[in-house]
Amino acid sequence: MTSDQNENPTPPEAENPDQDTENPQPSLPEEPDHPDQPGPPEGDEGPGQPGQPGQPEGDEGPGQPGQPGHPEGDGESGEPATDENEFAKMFAATDQAGPSEANPGDKLTGKIIQIDGPDAFVDCGLRNELPMSVQELKGPDGKMQFQVGDEVTAYVQKAQDGLKLTLAIKLRDAGHEALTAAYAAGTPVQGKVGSTNKGGFSIDLDGTRAFCPFSQIDVRRADNPDIFVGQTYQFKILELSEDGRNIVVSRRALLQADRETQAQATRESLALGDELEGIVTRLVPFGAFVDIGGIEGLVHISQISHQRVGDPSDVLTEGQTVKVKVLEIQNLGMGRSERISLSIKVLATDPWPETAKSMVPGQDVTGRVTRLVDFGVFVELRPGVEGLIHISELANRRVIHPREVLNEDEEISVRILDVDLDRRRISLSRKQATDYEGD
Repeated sequence: MTSDQNENPTPPEAENPDQDTENPQPSLPEEPDHPDQPGPPEGDEGPGQPGQPGQPEGDEGPGQPGQPGHPEGDGESGEPATDENEFAKMFAATDQAGPSEANPGDKLTGKIIQIDGPDAFVDCGLRNELPMSVQELKGPDGKMQFQVGDEVTAYVQKAQDGLKLTLAIKLRDAGHEALTAAYAAGTPVQGKVGSTNKGGFSIDLDGTRAFCPFSQIDVRRADNPDIFVGQTYQFKILELSEDGRNIVVSRRALLQADRETQAQATRESLALGDELEGIVTRLVPFGAFVDIGGIEGLVHISQISHQRVGDPSDVLTEGQTVKVKVLEIQNLGMGRSERISLSIKVLATDPWPETAKSMVPGQDVTGRVTRLVDFGVFVELRPGVEGLIHISELANRRVIHPREVLNEDEEISVRILDVDLDRRRISLSRKQATDYEGD
């Protein structure tokens, strides 16, 4: 052994007091060219051991920082030690996977994982699955509306043996004390709409009488209250007197909450060009408002049909389901300044091209007067196809205004003078028609 080895002893942290001084620990940085025990290159301090030269061979795997010569990574097997970071990640993952708690009144969405006898079990991400009565998963006809794998949204309710899920508390089954609990937790209760009275409806909560104002029965104004009578709905308790005699409930509060959740999802996914199904909610002189999933868009009167529409109520009704295309989006999610333009017309077949091709100049046809304007008369020849009679072609005499000779909705015979397919124009004449008798 050379004298250099005595001048560069093994660092104290790795020194073995029982080791023979004639056989010092190999792989020191001072002897990188040792033929039998090659050490790390000069300046290479070994991974996981910063600033600690002379790391023994076999401890090159990840170790405990700041603890040179860690025994777990220094065994004869040569297997690297487990990094502290790995333990930390595993612990964090275990912690994140831990159960969360649920409280009565919470609204949860989960997946049905099992249906066993009278109960279904729903996984809501809690420590245990929550039971739910199978009867609540059936429709009015008694047939199951949910299957294993389906998602269901329900409310947490306190039961005798723990917690369970329910679509709405049935007071007859749960007991009258559940009324106070439902009010405190905001859990819906099930009730049947009875007769109308001054200002609202009488609601039967399984034998307990409650009151629902007209304004609280739906998200829109109830123009015909009788359509709700006899229906069974879910209600939220808004007011409850201490003696339980005066109860005010609202169906609108629940509908509005669901609508807001739906609206958020719609806004996140809405894009120009989307083709959607919606429900006509309001008809106004300039168009129709359509609910496309918790939010409303406007179908302008010009976008309702390829035919000319004088009044939206002529072709649409409130509550009607229609297909629409998104034409424009402005200030999405910004309250009153939000604007969504829709079209029904662009998704309907345009009759003009094919119908116009069948129109031959010189041919006499019958049409209906749709509009009287200063410069002439528009005549509907086929649904969605109109032609124009210029004021000079209305009569053999001079006409100041078309109303002098024609009225709206009047049927007349006209002669086709010209068809311009590119400009979508058909020129007509009344005075040149064969059956024109003069004015």
